[in-house]
Amino acid sequence: MVDVGEDVVTLSAAASMFEFALAAEAVLRPLVAGRTVDLAGLAETAGLDVEDVAVLLQELVAGQAPTVGSLL
Repeated sequence: MVDVGEDVVTLSAAASMFEFALAAEAVLRPLVAGRTVDLAGLAETAGLDVEDVAVLLQELVAGQAPTVGSLL
C-alpha cells in the first residue's frame, strides 16, 4: 500500500514501512500495480536519475519488500 503524506510517501510491505521523498511515488505506483517496467522508464516517469531509482529499489530489495506477492 502506498500512502502519500505532506512530505513523504510511505510504502507498507513485508511487515515493514518504507518512507521516501514524494518523488518516489511515481516509482512505487507502477511496482505496486504489478506493471513490468525498466529502470530507465521508472526514472523518466518520476523525473529522477536512474541512479536514484536504483538506490530506491535496492532499499526495497534489502527490506525484502519484493517477497510480498501483492507488491511485485
